[in-house]
Amino acid sequence: MMLNELSIEGQFFDNAALGESIGKIIGMRNAAKRFGVEVYCHTNTANRHVRPDTALIHALSRDQRMYMTSWLTRQGPFWEDARRHAPNEWYEYDGEIVTDTGLAEAAHCVEIGIDRRVVSFAPSSWERSPIVVVRRDDNRAEGRIHLANYWNVSDLEQELIKAARKPKSWKELEEVCHRRFASLNFTADSFRPLNGQPFAPGVAERIAIRLEVLNDIQTSGGLGSSEGRRLYDKHFIGDRAWFSDSSDSEKREFEGKLTFDVGGEPTLCGWHGKINTPPYRIHFNWPIQAGGALHVVYVGWKITV
Repeated sequence: MMLNELSIEGQFFDNAALGESIGKIIGMRNAAKRFGVEVYCHTNTANRHVRPDTALIHALSRDQRMYMTSWLTRQGPFWEDARRHAPNEWYEYDGEIVTDTGLAEAAHCVEIGIDRRVVSFAPSSWERSPIVVVRRDDNRAEGRIHLANYWNVSDLEQELIKAARKPKSWKELEEVCHRRFASLNFTADSFRPLNGQPFAPGVAERIAIRLEVLNDIQTSGGLGSSEGRRLYDKHFIGDRAWFSDSSDSEKREFEGKLTFDVGGEPTLCGWHGKINTPPYRIHFNWPIQAGGALHVVYVGWKITV
């Protein structure tokens, strides 16, 4: 989870309002920590101006100063220490470049399959969710990343409670996926290829994220709906796409391994969701007819190796 430092935008002319807002931020960070979730911040957050002539670090009340200075200037965690987006990558929000901010880092993480959300100061112009960040390549819009955003403790706590029980084994992952993604048809042995592989929480998380996309396409009405088409354009197209078809040579060489029973018919399922490091795959029937079932037939180590 990331602190959205851009939500400190010079709006706090009243010390009482600032104190109340900081109290909400502290409450959200403490709630996250109770669930084992860290809130990462930018190393320069303490120097953001709460009003034109005053930086946050100089506007803190005595009661909040020790907590906030310890977090924002000494302990962190600071996302720059393990940053994932490069300084030359172009991310923007509402027409403004936001590269090198927590917002861009969160957006990049979501793009590569890592669950990241943001918390914002309120009142501010950031009291909205999701926040839509645009990634551009060569001055062309290449991706729209939707970030969940929280600005009060109760909403964040509800989401933390939902996500609290993360799977601790492949079997638990299977159970969670069956429960969460009711619009997908999982074959009886679709998760069996995971047996014998050491459980990897990061891989399990990315498997669930990709299955969520397939489930959302189905629940939105498929590719005939605007949301289904948006998800398809975002995740099935481009060099960074999460989903792609196997190459013709792979389908020839591995035809037997890529053929599965779908509704009683042997079906070549070259389409797959990708986790690249390490190489896990999610195979499913594609394309599907309007109103047709989406069958997930294989979750496991990459077949075409």
